[in-house]
Amino acid sequence: MEHQQPLPKPLEILVQRAGRVFLRLGVNVKRLYELGYWRWRTFREKGLSPFTSGIFTDVLGVDRSIYIGKRVIDIGCGPRGSLEWLDDSELRVGIDPLMHDYIQLGITGHEACYVACNAEQLPFANESFDVVTSINSLDHVDDLSLTLDEIARILTSGGHFIFLVEVHPKATLSEPVTIPWNLTTQLSHHFRVVSEYHFEEAKHRPGSAAAARASVPFDHSNTKNRSGTLLATLERL
Repeated sequence: MEHQQPLPKPLEILVQRAGRVFLRLGVNVKRLYELGYWRWRTFREKGLSPFTSGIFTDVLGVDRSIYIGKRVIDIGCGPRGSLEWLDDSELRVGIDPLMHDYIQLGITGHEACYVACNAEQLPFANESFDVVTSINSLDHVDDLSLTLDEIARILTSGGHFIFLVEVHPKATLSEPVTIPWNLTTQLSHHFRVVSEYHFEEAKHRPGSAAAARASVPFDHSNTKNRSGTLLATLERL
């Protein structure tokens, strides 16, 4: 299952350092990439994203009831109202380091609470949430290990961590960490696996959500170095 080799750690570190060099020069590559993407989505779709409820239920493979009456936080939520559909939760919070930039894209009219922060240092007490979601954001953080420790810290025992993420063989300036296929195994000290799926990329449409909708199992016997998608629901021990 480990035939798809991620970028060697020294090279991954080099990519991350390059990003920091650009940052010192006043060029935040990740910020430019993210804002460009979300501006395009806002222009194309207008208003709130019409797809979020389906992504958080059908695509993630969970029933809507898992969120009802719960304290829910979405990591790397973006500006498109990822939790606006969830009006019967106890609490809905979106966090994103670019939240101040998203004000110009209309988030001030949303019902969810938004917090501008990095996933590596979440400003919440232990066991503050019942459900943590992450839709294609784990590969955008700067430190995956710290991020996952923080998610485990803020999640109550018996709560759920539900994530969808692209598994790329190489890091980039906008996606500075590579996600391993055995990520859930590495998290076994914090979580129990409820469900886990590995998908091939969708043929005619890029992105993790498209891959999950197509639901073509990733062929780990094929040694070609290529991207895929990892979808998992974990329960906090």
